[in-house]
Amino acid sequence: MKITGKKSLLWWLRYPFGVYIVIFAIASLWILSLIILYFFTEETNRFISLESLKNPGSSIAVQFHYPFTSMALTTKNTYQSLLLAFLGLISINFILLTTFRIILELSQDNFFTDKAIKNFKILGFGLLAFGVIQGFINILISPQQPDLIQPFVFLITGFSLILMKEVFLKGKKMQDESDLVI
Repeated sequence: MKITGKKSLLWWLRYPFGVYIVIFAIASLWILSLIILYFFTEETNRFISLESLKNPGSSIAVQFHYPFTSMALTTKNTYQSLLLAFLGLISINFILLTTFRIILELSQDNFFTDKAIKNFKILGFGLLAFGVIQGFINILISPQQPDLIQPFVFLITGFSLILMKEVFLKGKKMQDESDLVI
């Protein structure tokens, strides 16, 4: 079975992946609205609850419950942690949506097009921005021992995708030159 192009693995996987993205985006909007509500009011309800963490001397955690499931997003009850949770959900949705756009291009055998190159560029620079913002927030949260692993992964992945964009751009130029020769 082919991986790219019509009737390929990517061509068939775009449907369940698209459905997953829509469901995840709706659930994310729900949680993001709960985070915003709690950020401004600090009130709990049946979807927002407070719970003490199991470590002795640790702070209180806030849980944002997804509807119709027993799942919850849990974070420390600080403004910085709420901001990181908010940024995390936004970044995951951004990554999924942009990856879906790349999959749509590749599933149609559109490798060296302006659209594919633009999507790699958007995803690469977006990950760089998320990495820098998240690293800055982590340094604000705990300046003595900031957790910089996830921002570092975002930065490395962003640089890799920008490199891929350059490879696709070079491929597009070669394809355009080949088309002119023929």
